Amino acid sequence: MYETFYVLDLDRTLFDTVKAIELMKGVIKRHDGDLASRLEQRFEDYSISGESFSMRDFIAERVNDDEMAVIEAEYKKTADEQDLLNPGAIELLSYIRAANGVGCGILTFGSDLGQKMKIDAVPQLHDVPFLVTKQTHKGAQIAGWRGDDGRYNLPKELGGGVADTIVFVDDKPFSFDGILDDCRGYLVKSVFDAGVDILPPTVVLVDSLYEVLSAERGLIDKP
Repeated sequence: MYETFYVLDLDRTLFDTVKAIELMKGVIKRHDGDLASRLEQRFEDYSISGESFSMRDFIAERVNDDEMAVIEAEYKKTADEQDLLNPGAIELLSYIRAANGVGCGILTFGSDLGQKMKIDAVPQLHDVPFLVTKQTHKGAQIAGWRGDDGRYNLPKELGGGVADTIVFVDDKPFSFDGILDDCRGYLVKSVFDAGVDILPPTVVLVDSLYEVLSAERGLIDKP
């Protein structure tokens, strides 16, 4: 049982999606320069609209299985030498791991293989359970975990167990739709800020994960 469980988004929250795309473009360029340019254009199109984009699916639809395996292996090898986490992510994860009665998991929208590839490329995330969802309104999904006793029954993909309090961190305003009043939320500023003015009252707008860490230390580490 957890006193507090952190539900963390992946893309643009924990994960530096822009840097990862640049890394993948470099890998693809060595195989197919035209495909690298198409990948860049598609990512720009999706960024403008604020939609999620699976770079793995985009590539896999345009190469054969053997080529995809080579690209994934090269991407992972290159990513192991990079820091693909956003500022404050390592510090927040370290704090959660060290705190008593506290746990965390990743709730991410996208394709199963695409999101797994991103997580596999970051050693600091290998021990963090994750759930790939098809629901964009994650707040409502999290609300569905709440039992009649007021506690949250965590999905098996996030390790199972029960949590008294949920803290949800994401970069899209609509992700918080349906979140319950007993959850704490943090919206991390990103390229997609439309809807910031209609956030639920329990959701705080922050510039980075460092602000999340600072706020949570003040709430949890009370004497």
